[in-house]
Amino acid sequence: MEKKIIYANILVIALVMILTSCASLGEKPRPLLIPTERGTVVFQDKYEFKRPPQGWSLIKSEEGGDFEMGFLTFEKGDFPSQTSFIYDDQPFGAHQDLEKRAKYYCTKFLFNSGIELKVTKQERVKIDGRDGIAIYMEGENPNRNEKTKSKIYLIKKGNRIISFVCTQWRPLSGTFSQEPFDHFEAFVHSFKFLKKDFYEKFEEKLKEAGL
Repeated sequence: MEKKIIYANILVIALVMILTSCASLGEKPRPLLIPTERGTVVFQDKYEFKRPPQGWSLIKSEEGGDFEMGFLTFEKGDFPSQTSFIYDDQPFGAHQDLEKRAKYYCTKFLFNSGIELKVTKQERVKIDGRDGIAIYMEGENPNRNEKTKSKIYLIKKGNRIISFVCTQWRPLSGTFSQEPFDHFEAFVHSFKFLKKDFYEKFEEKLKEAGL
């Protein structure tokens, strides 16, 4: 995703690390991730999920940013050996039909990266009882000696569509690794919404008003 974590988002990561590891001059900031007795963590009282192991850095967009939150790891090997995955509550497009949304999404994904992408597989799925589509994509950019492998979930949540996205970057001669995608699957399938979001509250207000 050209604006959604191309390479590192180093500035965002640095900011999160400062917020989570350093005390301010006044009151110590509350950790962004609170462990539970269930082997999961809670993020800002909004989401609960299984986080990846040590070596993965939390990445968080500020309010109004391009994505909600996720994780990033730099891996052994030549640049750009790294994997990131995110939860995004506003994926590309506006159509509420999953098939049409998926078709549009694939035209925008990593659009400005120079990667020539192709869909290798697409299938209907159920995630926590919600209808969704899983999209598998791979691509290369010979001019920059890099390639990518991605898995995208587009999932119905009420009248909206949300997404989970994992992208792995490697040099052309590098080998993709399955382990980061396994951590992504654990993240997605354990993900719970602890609060109603703005859109759900807005729809309730409309119903109450008879609109």
